[in-house]
Amino acid sequence: MSFNLMITHEPGLDNYRFVIGSLRSLIKDYQVIDKGPCVILIKVPDPYQAIENLRSIVKEAPMVYRVIPIDTIVDPYVEDVAEKASELALARIPPDKTYRVTLHGRLYWRETRMPAHSMDAIRVIAEKIDRQVSLTHPDYVVYVRSVKLYHRRRYATITVTMPEKIIVSKSEKP
Repeated sequence: MSFNLMITHEPGLDNYRFVIGSLRSLIKDYQVIDKGPCVILIKVPDPYQAIENLRSIVKEAPMVYRVIPIDTIVDPYVEDVAEKASELALARIPPDKTYRVTLHGRLYWRETRMPAHSMDAIRVIAEKIDRQVSLTHPDYVVYVRSVKLYHRRRYATITVTMPEKIIVSKSEKP
């Protein structure tokens, strides 16, 4: 269950083949861990270097939505995500810099196993990070995405990085 790069793209076999072909030509050492209709989970030696290698192809490939490096993977519980995101954020975000939390997908409350409302989850995650929040122009982004691995088990991926280290082609926000 170790993957460290996520690529989201438009649905369709041709789009999947294009992305895999691009990986083959730009990144020699990669392994596809799982794929869904629009998401490919990949293991590469260095996800941040892979981002730089893939940046050129994404400009010419409108079917690719996002390329996201992944720092860590945890169970999809708000409490677990908040704890790990806080550790990563405090280690990576300088005290004088700002951040925002971006959440894609569903997280759950550990005790009840019930889905958490996105705003509640974001608030709990942000409360554990002792840095200034900026929703419009953050220096860093704490990017949390819920994914299903092998169409069964759900996990939460966490990335703490500068917004420009996440490739986004369909909207301006990572």
